[in-house]
Amino acid sequence: MGDRPCKAYPETPLETANTPALDELTRHGISGIMDPIKPGIRPGSDTAHLSIFGYDPYIYYKGRGPFEAIGAGVDVKPGEIALRANFATIDSNDIIKDRRAGRSIPEGDEFAKSLANLTLSCAPDVKPFFIHTVEHRGVLKLQGPHLSSAISDMDPDVENTKVMKCLPLDGSPEAKRTAEIMNEFFQRTKEILIKSPLNKARKQKNLPLVNAVLLRGAGIAPKLRTLQEIYNIRAACICGAPLYRGVAKIVGMTPINVPEATGTIETNTLAKGKAALDHLNEYDFIFIHIKGTDSASHDGNYANKVMMIEKIDAMVKLLIDKTSPEETIIAITADHADPICIRDHTADPVPITIAGNGCLSDNNPKFSERSCAKGGLGRIRGLDVMPILMDLIDHSKKFGA
Repeated sequence: MGDRPCKAYPETPLETANTPALDELTRHGISGIMDPIKPGIRPGSDTAHLSIFGYDPYIYYKGRGPFEAIGAGVDVKPGEIALRANFATIDSNDIIKDRRAGRSIPEGDEFAKSLANLTLSCAPDVKPFFIHTVEHRGVLKLQGPHLSSAISDMDPDVENTKVMKCLPLDGSPEAKRTAEIMNEFFQRTKEILIKSPLNKARKQKNLPLVNAVLLRGAGIAPKLRTLQEIYNIRAACICGAPLYRGVAKIVGMTPINVPEATGTIETNTLAKGKAALDHLNEYDFIFIHIKGTDSASHDGNYANKVMMIEKIDAMVKLLIDKTSPEETIIAITADHADPICIRDHTADPVPITIAGNGCLSDNNPKFSERSCAKGGLGRIRGLDVMPILMDLIDHSKKFGA
């Protein structure tokens, strides 16, 4: 949600958007800015969420793939490797023309089914399990012996560049074997996808072909103490996209299913807010994630980002109207900045505001990057957020005698 001013847009989307509820919350609460990891570090969504939930990513981060897989309902057991995936469009020389194959891929589940039951000649004892999640995204799990997550990404993260060969990142035979598996998987899936009748229909509609799977973020599932074990709280999450649900599940949050939560700009923010209110008496802590501001940022779409912020504001109004500040703490922040002019994550600190009983109001008038920078919280880290919130709801332990 965070942004920065630029020549084309002197005001950030938060400064432009009509946000009466966010501003009201900020006036009655205490605000500041937050470095999701630490100053100068560009956060991934995975590492940022670990940090905001109180887990140092430099210690606990083992790769993004397992979070995506677990969030999509795929169990990742010890010894198994998971990777995140994009359906993409490439040319005959494996040059990437569209890393997202148009982003919206309603046939994604059908494309994924065509990749089921793959066997690999280089490793017949390894079973690849691939599913489509949302939009252009998917996950791959490798199940079998002698695997390693010490392999390089195949997605260069830019277009008009050749798909990268997967390489081992250490000298182990397991890493060499896993890299060979990835390279064969890419070639086999490319052969299958280009022959799909689904692509014939897409071509007739002038849609990008779905003819490749780009893989990155190999990892293993980390073992963590849950929030319940650390803070003695019952925690839940409402997330449309698998990554955020996966991180939340690993730290011990119970997913609350909201069918209208799509993980896209079409997501129903009011349905998410209502679901949180419906379960508020069951949990001490509910995490609501909204993805659309990030999608709009990556697309460089200023108007869509403003629209998403106003949809968030409508949800915040519902939460304010239906809760009592004496009984409920509401905190609003972002996992990273993603400026429209950059179209990618940056190290800019993001605004944060916390309101409710125990919060000393700093009378800050606006929820925005520049306004919150003047607030009473000052500049904090992502790792500070959970201790602050747990202290406000009286679930912190005293340090010292």
